Amino acid sequence: MTTQPAPVVRRATSERSTRNAAAVMKALTQEAIDRGLDGIATSSIAKRAGLTTGAVYSRYENNDEMLIALWESVVAPALAAHVRETIDAVISPSAQPSTELITQIEKPSRLLSLGAEFVVMAQRNEVVGEVVIAEVSKWLHDAGLNPKSNSITRAGVALGASIAIGSILRSYVTGSNPGMRMIVDGIHNAYLVAKPTSKPRKTVAPKPIRSATGSPLRDALIDATAEVMSKTGFTGATISRIARKSGVTSGSIYNFYPDKEALMNDAVSELMRTTQRQNLDSKRTASSAKEPNFGLTDSFDFGLIPDRRTWLRFRQECLIATRHHKKTHSEMKKVVLELDAAMKASFPKVDQAIITLVSMGEQAIGYGYSSLFGYTDLFSKCDFDAIMVQVAKQNSL
Repeated sequence: MTTQPAPVVRRATSERSTRNAAAVMKALTQEAIDRGLDGIATSSIAKRAGLTTGAVYSRYENNDEMLIALWESVVAPALAAHVRETIDAVISPSAQPSTELITQIEKPSRLLSLGAEFVVMAQRNEVVGEVVIAEVSKWLHDAGLNPKSNSITRAGVALGASIAIGSILRSYVTGSNPGMRMIVDGIHNAYLVAKPTSKPRKTVAPKPIRSATGSPLRDALIDATAEVMSKTGFTGATISRIARKSGVTSGSIYNFYPDKEALMNDAVSELMRTTQRQNLDSKRTASSAKEPNFGLTDSFDFGLIPDRRTWLRFRQECLIATRHHKKTHSEMKKVVLELDAAMKASFPKVDQAIITLVSMGEQAIGYGYSSLFGYTDLFSKCDFDAIMVQVAKQNSL
């Protein structure tokens, strides 16, 4: 009887493979943090990991597969915990937000910053979206944003998730969100005493968000930039595509703007100011009419208007761009400071510290709310007004 040789255990190869996999994931994470999800490059990842490009491709077929692995292995666990804890801070009767949670809301980590970027880009990247949208949608559903919950619970979950994501997006521009503990506590307290809205609210739909600079050519370019970039992100948007959409030649665009970033900055500045004028008008109207919600609910209603979705998606892409484009960051920060000043000037008789918190809270929640449109179809079934009435009451607005 012939004795079979013992199988060869290739432990060294297995250990090397494990080390290489860890090195690639570490390099990929740092690459995404430094360059953004749209900017990762296989050659750069290989260099960071100390491996060949072929070694990276042997694990991942393309960038989308790398991003999915990054999401599943590194980003999703951290973001899921953050979103869940923030939702609990809003809707749990005995909520006592931890110091760690408030720290992450006020000054988000780089890993959470990646998470919010995933939430935005997944809605225009079909491959990545197949994974991210399904997972985040389940988080929201399991937390209570589902048909079985009542309308106030749905609104509370939506607000918690919006704070979790939106505070990260706002920090791209401002660096931090000081005072968010008071906002979280205020919304939590309002949620606990909220009563269902007894009758349908009458809202006046704002005009469509369109550029109105007085220059037809500039307006066409700004509107085309918003439409193209809302679908492709900053990296994927080309001057040629913007030219085709606007009906303007590429050469004419360069007569107005030195590069794509300058065009994007002009577009986001103009459209954000247009939106701010509409939001301030709604609050002045609500204040004059002594509406109990101080117009705070209008922003949620406005976000549901289909005609505004292109602009809102464009704004989210600009927020992402601020992480990696200094001029865009500078322009966005300038506009945000202008919005804060305009809010204070519009309501000089209201405690200015309260107005500062209202402005910051609306920005953070608005950024998060509009980032989650692709993850649920239940926002129209949320009783935001019930909670906002209590927020206004508690702050004497």
